Amino acid sequence: MKLTKKKEKEFAAKIRAIRVLEQQKKQTEETISDLKNEIKDFMDKNKTSELAVDVFTVHWTETTSERFDSKAFKKDNEELYAEYLTETTAKRFSIT
Repeated sequence: MKLTKKKEKEFAAKIRAIRVLEQQKKQTEETISDLKNEIKDFMDKNKTSELAVDVFTVHWTETTSERFDSKAFKKDNEELYAEYLTETTAKRFSIT
């Protein structure tokens, strides 16, 4: 599809804005992760699972959950696995 010069400029600006925001999001997520890790390290070193700070209470607890191992099931029951497969279609948006 051929874009008009006006639309091309408009979309180029939007794509550049997306790129900048994605980079900021990545940096923000890294900062959040670093801050959480500092608190978790402190709690681990002090052998506590609960920390009261100002109006906040931080919990750092171990949880147990059960998950279905689809890879092992597929390996052991290939035909049964195939019977329950469903095909889905989705659209993917990417900028390269």
